[in-house]
Amino acid sequence: MTDPSPAPPARPDRLAVARGPVSLAPARGGEEAAGLPRRAPGSSPRRVLVVDDDDDVAQSMALILRDEGFAVDTASSAEEAVERFRQESYHLLVTDLVLPGKSGVELTRTIHEACPATAIVLVTGHATVKTAVTALKRGAADYLAKPIVPRKLIEQARALIDARPDYLPNKLLAGRAGEVVFEGMTARSKVMHNVFEKIRLAAQSDATVLITGESGTGKELVARAVHQRSLRRAGPFIAVHTGAIPRDLIASELFGHERGSFTGATERKEGQFELAEGGTIFLDEISTMDERTQINLLRVLETFSYMRVGGKKERVANTRVVAATNRDLQTMVAEGSFREDLFYRLAILNIDLPPLRERREDIALLAHELVTQFAQQYRKPVESLPAESQRLLEAYHWPGNVRELRNVIEQAVLLARGRTLEPELLPQMLHQSAPPGDVIRIPLGATLRDAEREIILRTLQDRGGNKKLTAMVLGISRRSLYNKLAEYKRPGGAIAEDDGDRDDLEAGAGPASGADGGDGGGPG
Repeated sequence: MTDPSPAPPARPDRLAVARGPVSLAPARGGEEAAGLPRRAPGSSPRRVLVVDDDDDVAQSMALILRDEGFAVDTASSAEEAVERFRQESYHLLVTDLVLPGKSGVELTRTIHEACPATAIVLVTGHATVKTAVTALKRGAADYLAKPIVPRKLIEQARALIDARPDYLPNKLLAGRAGEVVFEGMTARSKVMHNVFEKIRLAAQSDATVLITGESGTGKELVARAVHQRSLRRAGPFIAVHTGAIPRDLIASELFGHERGSFTGATERKEGQFELAEGGTIFLDEISTMDERTQINLLRVLETFSYMRVGGKKERVANTRVVAATNRDLQTMVAEGSFREDLFYRLAILNIDLPPLRERREDIALLAHELVTQFAQQYRKPVESLPAESQRLLEAYHWPGNVRELRNVIEQAVLLARGRTLEPELLPQMLHQSAPPGDVIRIPLGATLRDAEREIILRTLQDRGGNKKLTAMVLGISRRSLYNKLAEYKRPGGAIAEDDGDRDDLEAGAGPASGADGGDGGGPG
């Protein structure tokens, strides 16, 4: 029996991550032991993109970072990395110096110019001063030498990501509002950006806040964001779901009770307002309160004091009140089921959350984030959301809003066996509600230029790339169509061209039959 041949020596610039066995579960207390700050509970994971054409190296670094709670994607080239940035914003880019095609230094320059808030770390097997200086000049925050030491990678990732702002400008997200990551919420839509701005304003004072919106829109997340942004953030955040408390016990639950104040009150009990001392109390589903509790709450808001049930001593309410409801309180006031004076005390600042169907440009973004989250949670290999799955998600009306989307993605990830979340994994209700493929959806808030671009490109695609037919359908000249395509800087691809199409154009052919001859015209 002959000895196996020795393995070829590794390329000096392609070294695997130097590490021992990596546990699939984060070590208990690992972040505290390493002196690393912990992410706040409920906040969304920070996104990292690892770029290396050696898949083993990329997956090794990704595994290390995922075990620390980061949401990690991988790419094998600079070109693929740029495409990733066209779909998502990342807090950190970790890229190898030597890549096929464009180098890591070129990628660093491109991403730094388009995404100035994204931290960039260059990985190199040639840790020379010249390489480091070049990388730093191109926008890199630091560099790592191979072989990668896991602890150094983790420490550097933590330090750089914790310094990132909530707003991550990304010029590569063409045609859409910039993606904002804000206190555990992510959105591109202008309507949610307005919500984030209201949260910032609400956090600057102790005024009572009323959060309204349909079930599943994320009212508690908004309440927590107000608290985390306020001067009371060091104090407790107490969430009370008033609709789940029996009406005869709600006063005791909120304000506490003295021993013997009612049958079963064998001991004195602190109420939620006491437990929220110095912090924020969140009263969810405030519309379910009965008349007596409404009066007691009104007194707290007007006098900043309360008494325990059965008590005689006034207690100071040093607590900020944030309330929420999915009901129309003004209608309830008109019907006499909710006190008008309490409504005005609660609605000093009102933050109204839009339903998911009114922010469709956020659906794919949220879906990608949830896929990453549940793939990590359930140890599934799912990494991407194909275009057809995304179309089904964006077409559905989502009566249960973000909560329903979360449930759908979680189920689909659990059923997935491959790396993509295929359409057949999505519930039947999504397939039944999807519009036919020849319908073009333009999200609310889109600019006229964006709408025109979508109509032109979708029509061109539907006509198999035939520009003459596309111009006829749109009612514009072929010259106008070519001008528009040049303006969009659409790269050449599977776009067919009629024989003589370009020749006719260059020969000064007029507009297609029935078309408007204006060069600057657009559809409609």
